[in-house]
Amino acid sequence: MIRVFCMDVRGRDFLDASWAPYLSEERKEAARRRRQPEARQMCLGAEALLNRALEAVGAGIPLPAAYTRNEYGKPYLSSESGIYVNWSHSGAYAVCAVSDTEVGVDIQEMDKEPGERLARRILVPEEYRDWEETACGERKERFYRYWTVKESFLKMKGTGFYGDLDVFRVALGTGAADILDAEGNHLCLARFLSFKEAGYLVCVCREGVWQAPDVEYI
Repeated sequence: MIRVFCMDVRGRDFLDASWAPYLSEERKEAARRRRQPEARQMCLGAEALLNRALEAVGAGIPLPAAYTRNEYGKPYLSSESGIYVNWSHSGAYAVCAVSDTEVGVDIQEMDKEPGERLARRILVPEEYRDWEETACGERKERFYRYWTVKESFLKMKGTGFYGDLDVFRVALGTGAADILDAEGNHLCLARFLSFKEAGYLVCVCREGVWQAPDVEYI
């Protein structure tokens, strides 16, 4: 089972009583510490989406759900529900993946043109050559495809970008990507999801053979 949910956080009053079941007091306090209104809104929206997603899948755990984080910040539900979650946000949107196995999800707004310095830092040599040989008008999206696959994979592993980037590489395909180890052995599958707004990429990664889910908008 894997389902992916999305929320546009713009214009929502998360302090309204209707959102109370989906927000913890700790999260509200964390939001109050954010200086920028957009950061406060996303802080609240991400947890609200998590709990709405758990409600939608019938997780059967008390809401707002309690969760802990590992040393790299990956969240794990405190309940022994057998449910794994991961979330991400960029621009106006938050996304949340709910799965019965370890999962990683990433959303990126493709708003900034990546420079050569960033590309060299993020991409391994095979990926960099592919990016460099891509037509100039397509390079930005090509880079972000590599980025979202790497982000979702490392989030699935639970390390984020604290993990080594040179021990695996990404082989991009149409709508999906294979993550390979240094010897070229298959490690994992990532899939790009259809998204309603242009200028964004959403990628999900988990082990095994699985079909890309539709994004469910809340």
